Amino acid sequence: MEALTAEFKSLAVTSLGDPGQTGVVLAQRPDKGGTLGRPIPLVANLYRLKFKKAPSISHYDITFIEVRPEDAPPRRSGNGPPPTINRETSIAIWDALVAMNPDNLGERLRQAAFDCCKNAFTLGRLNIPDGTKTYRIELPAESATRAPRQFDVKLSLAQFLDLSILDTFCQHKHAANLSDLAATAIMALDVLLRHGMYRKQDYVVGGAGRKFLNKRASTPLGQGGELLAGLFQSVRPTVSGMVVNLDSAYSPYIVTGDLLSVCNAIVGRQQTQGGPPQRGGRGGRGGPRGRGGYPAAGRALPANVSDQEIRELKRKLGNSKVRVTHRKDTRPFTIVGFGQPVGRQVVSIGDRSKKGKGGAKPTAKEAAAAAALALPEREKMPQQTMTVADYFAKTYNMININLALPAVELRGGQFVPMEVLELLHGRIIPPTQLTAQQASAMINTAAKPPAERRADIDQIRKQAEFGPGSRPNAWGLDVSAMPNVAFGSWNLVESRFLVPAPPLVHWSVAVFAPEQYAQRPALQNFFGMLIQQAASRDQDPIPADQQLKVTYWDGREDRLSTLKRAANLVMQNNPQNKAGQPPQLIFCILQDPKAYDDIKRKSALELPVAVTTQCCLLKNIFKPRGVDQYCGNLMLKINAKLGGINSTVDQRDLSASFPARPSCSAPTHPTGAGTGRAGAEVPPSIAAVVAAVDSSNMKYVAQVREQEGRKEFITELSSMSETLIRTFMKNTKGRPDSIIMFRDGISEGQLAPCVHAEVSQIKAACCKIDVNWNPKLTYIVCAKRHHVRFWAQNERDCDRSENLTPGVVVDPEIVHPYIFEFYLQAHAGLKGTAKPTRYICLLDENGFTSDKIQKLVNSLCYSFARATRSVSLVPVAYYADIVAGKARSFVDTDDASTQRLAQEAKKRDSRYIQDKLDRSTFGQSMWFM
Repeated sequence: MEALTAEFKSLAVTSLGDPGQTGVVLAQRPDKGGTLGRPIPLVANLYRLKFKKAPSISHYDITFIEVRPEDAPPRRSGNGPPPTINRETSIAIWDALVAMNPDNLGERLRQAAFDCCKNAFTLGRLNIPDGTKTYRIELPAESATRAPRQFDVKLSLAQFLDLSILDTFCQHKHAANLSDLAATAIMALDVLLRHGMYRKQDYVVGGAGRKFLNKRASTPLGQGGELLAGLFQSVRPTVSGMVVNLDSAYSPYIVTGDLLSVCNAIVGRQQTQGGPPQRGGRGGRGGPRGRGGYPAAGRALPANVSDQEIRELKRKLGNSKVRVTHRKDTRPFTIVGFGQPVGRQVVSIGDRSKKGKGGAKPTAKEAAAAAALALPEREKMPQQTMTVADYFAKTYNMININLALPAVELRGGQFVPMEVLELLHGRIIPPTQLTAQQASAMINTAAKPPAERRADIDQIRKQAEFGPGSRPNAWGLDVSAMPNVAFGSWNLVESRFLVPAPPLVHWSVAVFAPEQYAQRPALQNFFGMLIQQAASRDQDPIPADQQLKVTYWDGREDRLSTLKRAANLVMQNNPQNKAGQPPQLIFCILQDPKAYDDIKRKSALELPVAVTTQCCLLKNIFKPRGVDQYCGNLMLKINAKLGGINSTVDQRDLSASFPARPSCSAPTHPTGAGTGRAGAEVPPSIAAVVAAVDSSNMKYVAQVREQEGRKEFITELSSMSETLIRTFMKNTKGRPDSIIMFRDGISEGQLAPCVHAEVSQIKAACCKIDVNWNPKLTYIVCAKRHHVRFWAQNERDCDRSENLTPGVVVDPEIVHPYIFEFYLQAHAGLKGTAKPTRYICLLDENGFTSDKIQKLVNSLCYSFARATRSVSLVPVAYYADIVAGKARSFVDTDDASTQRLAQEAKKRDSRYIQDKLDRSTFGQSMWFM
């Protein structure tokens, strides 16, 4: 919600920059949209919003302050700010306020829309003197040993606005002047449509409050994961008026249930059938009798839990919410990590009358003392130390705890056994943490054909709470039952040619599998087919008379040693390489796909000279069918890595913009492993910039930097751009007259700040080359993370997958009222419903028309080096994303904690990765293919 507000506020100005400096003029649409191609009637999953009569509403800032008793211990946060109140508690506080009916405001508050955080919107004004008032409410106690919680709720009038301004905004009348008001009005509609969904107990809220996922609509993914299905909704302004974007949504989550079983599933342990759980005789104080004991072998992890498995559990379960089961307590606790085995993890038990004094974090020896905070009140006793297992045996008569299992560390310093915790819903699995099995299962479930997806969306619309008696209806808001009809155009046919790479003379093979699975005769047969495939493409990069040079990994040695031996086969005692040149390429045959990142890291950073590798899975090179196709795809990657050009497009399609040089940048940010606590160290982000460096605009070179974590803009873009421009000048003996920057990975709220910061850096790079040189620059953001989909109204406009044919561009009716943007589906949908890419032109010094920029982008989508068809994203942006991902794997390892990654990054120069790549011509090649 805040991101959407920031987006409109950031675009409210037409020039950004400090007073006295030249700002960046944000591009507005130059015309009424593209006109090329044959018009196609389309249906979009955008539903028109219209008021019977636009109401006037009030925006109130909501503040919740917990009222603590005078004798309450200090907060765990010490003197810092109070802890954030979560969504569930915020809803409970608001609903209690409405039920209290203060000052007879109950009816107005019942019709209000509350965002479960700090914003509420009401019809008209509340009868509150001076616009501000505070009310005290009370929530029931969370456990038998805790008192009810009290909160002061402060309502403060922020502004009063008429929602009719949205019609004016969508008609592009005084749009820039209305951006702040429009942003607030759009936020109000978003909150209004989501108000009821936030309160549905069967739904998990995700996607920054825009996804609502049904706990009952889950599909197992294996390895501790499940896929939840639900809906996405978001209000957007368009040229045609206000719309709500409705779509089916899917997100992977960790399964819920007893923590021990979940851990078993995550690490892939086979569960055995055990007897019924063994319970102790006495439940202990503060809990129900007979709840002690330990579940038997059916749930147990074995005693030999490895360090790698513990790291995997911490990575997957960090920040997860759990509830204790050995006593009555409804409070959720947060997992921050795992300690020593419960038979060795020591906790300090003492006089609880001194609990909580001082806000400092305990020392390592004292960290476990806070375990008392999660346990019931007990008699005062002298301070003593004991293991977690002994404490639970003494206090709860839990005598069968597995002493070898690690204690779970909860936020606040408590340590408890796994056996007494239940994992709650809400722990999403980031894409980078999905296993291959989980990703495949997710795609099979979520990738529905267009007709099925449209039917799902229609069902979502019918079930949505938009009808009579709903809160939107009380506001006079009508949500169209039919999706928007738009018009697109189809307009491009691909054109290709191939430039072979230099011959591959110096190469070898490293096999990371037992020799019996990849014997030399079988390898000789495969590489013979690869050479034959190359010859059939009118190229001869691999001489057919070369002897196969193979080295095998023995399963015990470090993979770096195997790579060194493979390189030495080429460099030493080789009559064909008397000069001892490094290998041009090492083929790496993998049995385990998990070895991929390790091999790429070692070949690029740890060999004496960076060497290009081509990894092949053992199962693919020896499969009975389809090897010809596999070899053909492999040759596309090899040819590009060695300096060849696989494809290009008709230069007439590019002449409108070139000699502009396309480039792209994309940062990747770390996900998931940190605890999220204040002051926690954040691993660095990886920034990658890729640019065309030849006259055909088909050879690309990358620059990589590490930078401060979670920075949206690229901090060293100036030096990266200067290096790439100089490489282009060296290769072509000339300078580009203009530059097109395709930018990937910017959130909506950061559009204007990023374009200002990065355009300034690109201009500075040009000045370093020549103070009088100022090439024209176009800056385009590529957005894939949206939920707009299109369906053809006529079957003749579909392909065999029922998707639209490639090359459909949509821009007149459904785009922003004044931003220069369009949607392009350049690719064929192979599985599921094809997703178009949204291109947002924020700066355009080249003066593109809609037709010219759409034609250019669509044409470039046919030039992706490792595909024989068009791709969904302009290739230079695709390359930047690939480079950033590969570079991250160079410095991130599975066994590295967030804190360790952050500490190691501080010791490295930001150019560490790039300097390693530049030790040979490796850094100047398309090594990322």
